[in-house]
Amino acid sequence: MTYNPNAIFISPSSISDFNRCPQLYFYRHVYRSPKTGLKVQLINPKLALGQIIHDTLRKFLYSAGLQKTQEQLRSVLAWEWKQLAGEKGGFISIDEEKIYQDRAAKMLDRFWAHRHFKETQPVKIPDFPKLDLGEDIILTGRLDWLEKENDGYHIIDFKTGENEERDDSIQLPIYAVLTGGILKTNKLRASYWYIGKDEEFKEFKLPDLTTTLENLKKKGAIIKSARLTQSFGCSSGNESCWACRDFLTIVQGKAKLVSVDPIDRKQEIYIIPRSEPHDDLPF
Repeated sequence: MTYNPNAIFISPSSISDFNRCPQLYFYRHVYRSPKTGLKVQLINPKLALGQIIHDTLRKFLYSAGLQKTQEQLRSVLAWEWKQLAGEKGGFISIDEEKIYQDRAAKMLDRFWAHRHFKETQPVKIPDFPKLDLGEDIILTGRLDWLEKENDGYHIIDFKTGENEERDDSIQLPIYAVLTGGILKTNKLRASYWYIGKDEEFKEFKLPDLTTTLENLKKKGAIIKSARLTQSFGCSSGNESCWACRDFLTIVQGKAKLVSVDPIDRKQEIYIIPRSEPHDDLPF
Protein backbone atom coordinates (compact mmCIF):
# COMPACT_ATOMS: atom_id res chain seq x y z
CA MET A 1 0.00 0.00 0.00
CA THR A 2 1.40 3.40 -1.04
CA TYR A 3 2.29 5.70 1.86
CA ASN A 4 -0.39 8.31 2.47
CA PRO A 5 0.59 11.11 4.90
CA ASN A 6 -3.07 12.04 5.31
CA ALA A 7 -4.24 8.53 6.16
CA ILE A 8 -6.39 7.96 9.23
CA PHE A 9 -6.24 4.41 10.57
CA ILE A 10 -9.25 2.82 12.20
CA SER A 11 -9.28 -0.50 14.03
CA PRO A 12 -11.46 -2.44 16.47
CA SER A 13 -9.79 -0.75 19.45
CA SER A 14 -9.87 2.79 18.07
CA ILE A 15 -13.51 2.51 17.00
CA SER A 16 -14.49 1.05 20.38
CA ASP A 17 -12.64 3.86 22.16
CA PHE A 18 -14.36 6.51 20.04
CA ASN A 19 -17.76 4.94 20.67
CA ARG A 20 -17.16 4.94 24.44
CA CYS A 21 -15.86 8.49 24.59
CA PRO A 22 -14.22 10.76 21.98
CA GLN A 23 -11.87 12.08 24.67
CA LEU A 24 -10.69 8.53 25.40
CA TYR A 25 -10.01 8.14 21.68
CA PHE A 26 -8.00 11.35 21.69
CA TYR A 27 -5.82 10.35 24.63
CA ARG A 28 -5.15 6.85 23.28
CA HIS A 29 -4.79 7.48 19.55
CA VAL A 30 -3.96 11.14 18.96
CA TYR A 31 -2.24 12.61 22.03
CA ARG A 32 1.55 12.42 22.30
CA SER A 33 3.74 12.98 25.35
CA PRO A 34 5.29 16.47 25.12
CA LYS A 35 8.59 15.06 26.49
CA THR A 36 9.10 12.07 24.20
CA GLY A 37 6.59 12.35 21.38
CA LEU A 38 5.32 8.87 22.27
CA LYS A 39 1.77 7.74 22.90
CA VAL A 40 0.70 7.22 26.52
CA GLN A 41 -0.77 3.96 27.77
CA LEU A 42 -2.24 2.64 31.00
CA ILE A 43 -1.20 -0.68 32.55
CA ASN A 44 -2.83 -2.67 35.33
CA PRO A 45 -2.86 -6.39 36.18
CA LYS A 46 -5.83 -7.12 33.92
CA LEU A 47 -4.23 -5.42 30.95
CA ALA A 48 -0.84 -6.95 31.75
CA LEU A 49 -2.26 -10.48 31.78
CA GLY A 50 -3.99 -10.00 28.42
CA GLN A 51 -0.85 -8.53 26.85
CA ILE A 52 1.41 -11.26 28.21
CA ILE A 53 -0.81 -14.12 27.02
CA HIS A 54 -1.25 -12.63 23.54
CA ASP A 55 2.47 -11.86 23.17
CA THR A 56 3.36 -15.36 24.39
CA LEU A 57 1.02 -17.12 21.97
CA ARG A 58 2.03 -14.89 19.07
CA LYS A 59 5.70 -15.59 19.62
CA PHE A 60 5.13 -19.32 20.19
CA LEU A 61 2.90 -19.77 17.14
CA TYR A 62 4.72 -17.59 14.64
CA SER A 63 8.44 -17.42 15.52
CA ALA A 64 10.49 -19.32 12.97
CA GLY A 65 12.70 -22.05 14.40
CA LEU A 66 11.00 -22.10 17.80
CA GLN A 67 10.39 -25.62 19.07
CA LYS A 68 6.69 -26.26 19.55
CA THR A 69 6.93 -27.98 22.94
CA GLN A 70 5.17 -27.29 26.22
CA GLU A 71 8.53 -26.55 27.81
CA GLN A 72 9.21 -23.93 25.14
CA LEU A 73 5.73 -22.43 25.63
CA ARG A 74 6.40 -22.03 29.34
CA SER A 75 9.81 -20.54 28.60
CA VAL A 76 8.25 -17.90 26.34
CA LEU A 77 5.69 -17.10 29.04
CA ALA A 78 8.46 -16.66 31.62
CA TRP A 79 10.29 -14.25 29.29
CA GLU A 80 7.17 -12.21 28.52
CA TRP A 81 6.24 -12.07 32.20
CA LYS A 82 9.61 -10.55 33.09
CA GLN A 83 8.84 -7.65 30.75
CA LEU A 84 5.80 -6.69 32.87
CA ALA A 85 6.79 -8.00 36.29
CA GLY A 86 6.12 -6.03 39.45
CA GLU A 87 5.24 -2.38 39.07
CA LYS A 88 5.75 -2.50 35.28
CA GLY A 89 2.60 -4.62 35.12
CA GLY A 90 0.72 -2.58 37.70
CA PHE A 91 1.01 -5.21 40.44
CA ILE A 92 0.93 -3.86 43.97
CA SER A 93 2.28 -6.96 45.74
CA ILE A 94 4.01 -10.28 45.18
CA ASP A 95 0.82 -12.05 46.21
CA GLU A 96 -1.29 -10.22 43.64
CA GLU A 97 1.23 -10.93 40.89
CA LYS A 98 1.30 -14.64 41.83
CA ILE A 99 -2.49 -14.85 41.39
CA TYR A 100 -2.18 -13.56 37.84
CA GLN A 101 0.83 -15.77 37.08
CA ASP A 102 -1.20 -18.80 38.12
CA ARG A 103 -4.06 -17.71 35.86
CA ALA A 104 -1.65 -17.31 32.95
CA ALA A 105 -0.15 -20.75 33.53
CA LYS A 106 -3.62 -22.36 33.55
CA MET A 107 -4.56 -20.61 30.31
CA LEU A 108 -1.47 -21.92 28.57
CA ASP A 109 -2.04 -25.41 29.95
CA ARG A 110 -5.52 -25.26 28.39
CA PHE A 111 -4.01 -24.02 25.13
CA TRP A 112 -1.43 -26.80 25.08
CA ALA A 113 -4.03 -29.49 25.81
CA HIS A 114 -6.00 -28.52 22.68
CA ARG A 115 -4.72 -30.36 19.60
CA HIS A 116 -6.00 -27.83 17.08
CA PHE A 117 -2.93 -25.58 16.95
CA LYS A 118 -0.59 -28.57 16.79
CA GLU A 119 -2.35 -29.96 13.72
CA THR A 120 -3.31 -26.78 11.84
CA GLN A 121 -1.08 -24.27 10.07
CA PRO A 122 -1.91 -20.55 10.01
CA VAL A 123 -2.42 -18.54 6.85
CA LYS A 124 0.35 -15.99 6.56
CA ILE A 125 -0.84 -12.39 6.31
CA PRO A 126 0.86 -9.16 7.49
CA ASP A 127 0.98 -8.58 11.28
CA PHE A 128 -1.20 -5.51 10.77
CA PRO A 129 -3.15 -6.05 7.53
CA LYS A 130 -4.53 -2.90 5.96
CA LEU A 131 -7.54 -2.26 3.74
CA ASP A 132 -8.07 1.07 1.99
CA LEU A 133 -11.65 2.25 2.52
CA GLY A 134 -11.20 5.39 0.43
CA GLU A 135 -11.28 9.04 1.53
CA ASP A 136 -7.90 8.59 3.31
CA ILE A 137 -9.36 6.03 5.73
CA ILE A 138 -7.43 2.79 6.31
CA LEU A 139 -8.89 -0.19 8.16
CA THR A 140 -6.41 -2.26 10.17
CA GLY A 141 -6.20 -4.73 13.04
CA ARG A 142 -4.15 -7.63 14.37
CA LEU A 143 -5.58 -11.12 14.02
CA ASP A 144 -4.60 -13.78 16.54
CA TRP A 145 -5.12 -16.70 14.15
CA LEU A 146 -6.29 -17.27 10.58
CA GLU A 147 -6.51 -20.71 8.97
CA LYS A 148 -7.65 -22.24 5.68
CA GLU A 149 -10.82 -24.27 6.00
CA ASN A 150 -12.13 -26.18 2.97
CA ASP A 151 -12.79 -23.45 0.39
CA GLY A 152 -12.89 -20.64 2.97
CA TYR A 153 -11.15 -19.27 6.05
CA HIS A 154 -11.63 -19.41 9.82
CA ILE A 155 -10.66 -16.50 12.09
CA ILE A 156 -10.00 -17.30 15.77
CA ASP A 157 -9.52 -14.65 18.44
CA PHE A 158 -8.14 -15.50 21.89
CA LYS A 159 -9.87 -14.00 24.94
CA THR A 160 -8.28 -14.11 28.38
CA GLY A 161 -11.21 -13.00 30.53
CA GLU A 162 -14.52 -14.46 31.60
CA ASN A 163 -16.77 -11.76 30.10
CA GLU A 164 -18.01 -12.84 26.70
CA GLU A 165 -18.32 -10.53 23.72
CA ARG A 166 -21.74 -9.12 22.88
CA ASP A 167 -23.54 -10.24 19.73
CA ASP A 168 -22.98 -6.77 18.26
CA SER A 169 -19.22 -6.76 18.93
CA ILE A 170 -17.32 -5.18 16.05
CA GLN A 171 -13.99 -6.98 16.45
CA LEU A 172 -14.53 -10.18 14.47
CA PRO A 173 -16.68 -8.47 11.80
CA ILE A 174 -13.79 -6.04 11.23
CA TYR A 175 -11.32 -8.92 11.02
CA ALA A 176 -13.64 -10.62 8.53
CA VAL A 177 -13.83 -7.49 6.36
CA LEU A 178 -10.03 -7.21 6.47
CA THR A 179 -9.51 -10.87 5.61
CA GLY A 180 -12.13 -10.86 2.89
CA GLY A 181 -10.70 -7.71 1.33
CA ILE A 182 -7.12 -8.96 1.35
CA LEU A 183 -7.81 -12.55 0.27
CA LYS A 184 -10.70 -11.65 -2.04
CA THR A 185 -13.24 -14.00 -0.49
CA ASN A 186 -16.56 -13.92 1.32
CA LYS A 187 -16.29 -17.49 2.58
CA LEU A 188 -15.43 -16.75 6.16
CA ARG A 189 -16.38 -17.81 9.65
CA ALA A 190 -15.11 -16.59 13.01
CA SER A 191 -14.80 -17.81 16.58
CA TYR A 192 -13.68 -16.65 20.00
CA TRP A 193 -11.71 -18.88 22.31
CA TYR A 194 -12.26 -17.83 25.91
CA ILE A 195 -9.03 -19.43 26.95
CA GLY A 196 -9.49 -18.45 30.58
CA LYS A 197 -12.53 -20.71 31.03
CA ASP A 198 -13.53 -22.74 27.94
CA GLU A 199 -12.04 -25.90 26.46
CA GLU A 200 -13.42 -25.25 22.99
CA PHE A 201 -13.93 -22.34 20.58
CA LYS A 202 -17.25 -20.50 20.50
CA GLU A 203 -18.44 -19.56 17.03
CA PHE A 204 -19.48 -15.96 16.46
CA LYS A 205 -22.23 -15.29 13.93
CA LEU A 206 -20.86 -12.79 11.45
CA PRO A 207 -23.23 -10.09 10.18
CA ASP A 208 -23.60 -9.22 6.50
CA LEU A 209 -20.10 -8.02 5.62
CA THR A 210 -21.22 -5.67 2.84
CA THR A 211 -23.30 -3.79 5.41
CA THR A 212 -20.42 -3.95 7.89
CA LEU A 213 -18.07 -2.41 5.32
CA GLU A 214 -20.47 0.46 4.64
CA ASN A 215 -20.89 1.10 8.37
CA LEU A 216 -17.10 1.16 8.80
CA LYS A 217 -16.78 3.75 6.04
CA LYS A 218 -19.38 5.91 7.78
CA LYS A 219 -17.70 5.54 11.17
CA GLY A 220 -14.32 6.29 9.59
CA ALA A 221 -15.74 9.50 8.12
CA ILE A 222 -17.04 10.55 11.55
CA ILE A 223 -13.66 9.89 13.19
CA LYS A 224 -11.89 11.71 10.36
CA SER A 225 -14.15 14.74 10.86
CA ALA A 226 -13.49 14.70 14.61
CA ARG A 227 -9.73 14.69 14.00
CA LEU A 228 -9.91 17.49 11.45
CA THR A 229 -12.05 19.68 13.73
CA GLN A 230 -10.40 18.55 16.99
CA SER A 231 -13.82 17.58 18.33
CA PHE A 232 -12.89 15.27 21.20
CA GLY A 233 -15.14 16.38 24.05
CA CYS A 234 -15.95 13.89 26.80
CA SER A 235 -19.17 11.99 26.08
CA SER A 236 -20.43 12.90 29.58
CA GLY A 237 -20.30 16.61 28.85
CA ASN A 238 -18.03 16.99 31.88
CA GLU A 239 -14.26 17.08 32.28
CA SER A 240 -14.06 13.28 32.23
CA CYS A 241 -16.08 10.07 32.54
CA TRP A 242 -15.46 6.47 33.63
CA ALA A 243 -13.92 5.72 30.22
CA CYS A 244 -11.39 8.55 29.97
CA ARG A 245 -10.66 9.65 33.55
CA ASP A 246 -7.57 7.46 34.00
CA PHE A 247 -6.02 8.91 30.86
CA LEU A 248 -6.87 12.42 32.02
CA THR A 249 -4.98 11.54 35.22
CA ILE A 250 -1.97 10.58 33.09
CA VAL A 251 -2.10 13.77 31.02
CA GLN A 252 -2.42 15.89 34.18
CA GLY A 253 0.80 14.37 35.51
CA LYS A 254 -0.88 12.57 38.42
CA ALA A 255 -0.05 9.00 37.30
CA LYS A 256 3.27 7.19 37.72
CA LEU A 257 5.50 6.44 34.74
CA VAL A 258 6.74 2.84 35.10
CA SER A 259 8.33 2.13 31.71
CA VAL A 260 8.99 3.48 28.24
CA ASP A 261 8.80 1.43 25.04
CA PRO A 262 10.25 3.63 22.28
CA ILE A 263 10.73 0.83 19.71
CA ASP A 264 7.95 -1.78 19.68
CA ARG A 265 4.72 -0.19 20.89
CA LYS A 266 6.19 3.35 20.99
CA GLN A 267 4.56 4.23 24.32
CA GLU A 268 5.08 5.64 27.74
CA ILE A 269 3.38 3.28 30.19
CA TYR A 270 1.74 4.53 33.38
CA ILE A 271 -0.03 3.17 36.43
CA ILE A 272 -2.74 4.77 38.54
CA PRO A 273 -1.70 4.35 42.19
CA ARG A 274 -4.08 2.10 44.15
CA SER A 275 -4.18 0.04 47.33
CA GLU A 276 -6.78 -2.64 46.52
CA PRO A 277 -6.12 -5.65 44.24
CA HIS A 278 -7.90 -6.13 40.92
CA ASP A 279 -10.17 -9.14 40.98
CA ASP A 280 -11.79 -9.37 37.57
CA LEU A 281 -10.63 -9.74 33.98
CA PRO A 282 -12.31 -7.81 31.15
CA PHE A 283 -10.70 -9.42 28.09
